[in-house]
Amino acid sequence: MTIHHVKKSLLIVFMIGAVVLAASGYADHLVDAVGMGRITDANLIYLNDAFDRSLAGFLVLSGIKSGLAIIEGSEVGIGFNLEIGDIVQAVYDYVDVAWKAALAGGTILLMTRMCLEAVALIDHWCLAAMLLGVGVFLIFRWFLADCQRMTQVVRESTMFLVVLTLILYVILPISITGASFLSKRITQPIIEETQTGFEDIHREFSPGYLSEGFFPEDVNEGSLFPGFDFKAKYESTKERIQFIGTFFKDRTRHMAVLTLKLVAGYVFDCIIFPLTFFVVLYLFTKNLVNFLSRAIS
Repeated sequence: MTIHHVKKSLLIVFMIGAVVLAASGYADHLVDAVGMGRITDANLIYLNDAFDRSLAGFLVLSGIKSGLAIIEGSEVGIGFNLEIGDIVQAVYDYVDVAWKAALAGGTILLMTRMCLEAVALIDHWCLAAMLLGVGVFLIFRWFLADCQRMTQVVRESTMFLVVLTLILYVILPISITGASFLSKRITQPIIEETQTGFEDIHREFSPGYLSEGFFPEDVNEGSLFPGFDFKAKYESTKERIQFIGTFFKDRTRHMAVLTLKLVAGYVFDCIIFPLTFFVVLYLFTKNLVNFLSRAIS
């Protein structure tokens, strides 16, 4: 046996040891030591904070929806039989869109966090499978050179495992880190602005605020929109109806702007930013692995 064969045999033994270390999880300590552990921890902190903000906004929007649902079914003036729902329906539609956007955004953030936690449980097994594939490929290439077809199959399978391992250990964490970097500087201020606006609207749509603003003399009668004496309050009720219409019309414009900003913020925050980083890194990694594979062959 030549020195060259001894070196190859020692390398195969080394690969077997690396497979054992990877499968036992000890290799992850080395990965964490080079900085990936800090990246993963920072990603979890970002996702937790983003989810908490999304949940807070979702609860505010749920409160607005509940208030509007109460207003929508009430009547101003028995004599007019005017449904408030006809006036606030546009506002309710915008709130519903924003509510769904907050729900979807929070769900995606929670799923992303769960995905990272799942990756932490299986990534070392993928690393072990990749190292095992590399070892098997080297055995076929060095000692079973006549089995060209099988060598090609093992090579393709190993390249797939290499890319998959890099996705779990590098591409996915860095994609979330890049998305969080852009989010903190671009979309997070927009989302926080919209949530502040929705909190103000929630306060304005509270029963106490509406009663004092529209029917101050009826606050103590036990009803948000009680019936009126048609003859005595005809003119007063007409003015109130106009005031209510103007109030909700102004809020509709404001709600439209807030809703568009919130939807755009969550679309970029939860989809475009991370997906763009992931696709770019994936294509770069895949092409690099294919190039190195052809160079080795």
